[in-house]
Amino acid sequence: MKKRGEADSEGAWSGGKAKAQGPRSGAGFCLRRSESDRAPWPLRSVTTAWFRAKFTAHDIYEITGAALERRGIRLLLADLDNTLAPYGVPEPDQRLRAWRDELQSHGVTLFILSNNRHESRPRIFSEALEVPYIGHAGKPKTPSFCRAMERMGVTREQTAIVGDQIFTDVLGGNLAGVSAILVEPIRLAGNPGRYLRYAAEWPFRLLSGGGERL
Repeated sequence: MKKRGEADSEGAWSGGKAKAQGPRSGAGFCLRRSESDRAPWPLRSVTTAWFRAKFTAHDIYEITGAALERRGIRLLLADLDNTLAPYGVPEPDQRLRAWRDELQSHGVTLFILSNNRHESRPRIFSEALEVPYIGHAGKPKTPSFCRAMERMGVTREQTAIVGDQIFTDVLGGNLAGVSAILVEPIRLAGNPGRYLRYAAEWPFRLLSGGGERL
């Protein structure tokens, strides 16, 4: 495990206690994918399927540990800002802590996978929530997904990601071969760019509208 504030060779920040739940097969599984799968993601054939979430929920609290356990999910990667908490909220509230505990009671580990470039943002939040994390994750590129699976000793079939964005969370999850769960953003107010991004995502959100409910 890296020391606090230490970045890896790809510039991602990570930390937290990583308790493996099984054989350390996550990264190996990623590396055994076909040559076409390992091609840089912008060069792969782009279809609407890449942007469609397998599951949809209004928010994270509609996702239960029991539902994930039934589907064989042992690792839930989660976007931070506007998925777990609004932008700027420094620490988790009691409701989020209780949700984490409910996941853990069903053998599901919560793991924050954030694109936030500020080292302190995901670190402080994750340490307060007592979950592992990777910051500056570079979603939708897949290396951070593989590193998270390796740390927790799970395979792609045992992993899901929940997030509010199509072009990072859902696309990244699909490229990494894990189940993608799309939720609504917690709050768009305060940044016009978020409205523009949400509008650009709208056709793909409609595509995900037929996704299974957890």
